[in-house]
Amino acid sequence: MRGFWYRTAMFGALVLGLAPLAYVAEKTGGEPAPIGEYSGKVVPLADLAGKAGIKLDADAAPHALVLAGDDGKVWFLLKDGGSRLFFKDSALLNRPMRLTGRPLPGSQILRVMAVRSLVKGQPHEVYYWCDICAIKRGEKSICECCGGPMDLKEEPLGK
Repeated sequence: MRGFWYRTAMFGALVLGLAPLAYVAEKTGGEPAPIGEYSGKVVPLADLAGKAGIKLDADAAPHALVLAGDDGKVWFLLKDGGSRLFFKDSALLNRPMRLTGRPLPGSQILRVMAVRSLVKGQPHEVYYWCDICAIKRGEKSICECCGGPMDLKEEPLGK
């Protein structure tokens, strides 16, 4: 069992980690931004910074992805269930994508709600499939049924 000071330190770390989100909500009145469509390529922030001659710390690089928008805007991806597939599968990086999402109020941080790949300009559903068990998932993983790999699939919308 962990001691009092350890639990206190962990609680403090949690509060400090959430403080930026509370600040954003406070400064903007907490009003949610509208859900929108964002097109561009999801790229590692380290690659984008490298083009500007800036080197990102090595321990930060795997945790920082951005959407380099077709409109020239850069959106930081909030790492949660909606964007996790980009963090788990590099095959989805540097490709045309259309993301449905909502910016955090007063920021350039995008919470992803849906992902569509653009293949020859046409939107495709992105998912992972186990051929053995016929299980479909929203992120790259090992099949929880048979333990086999799940393959990336992209199906044109409207099929």
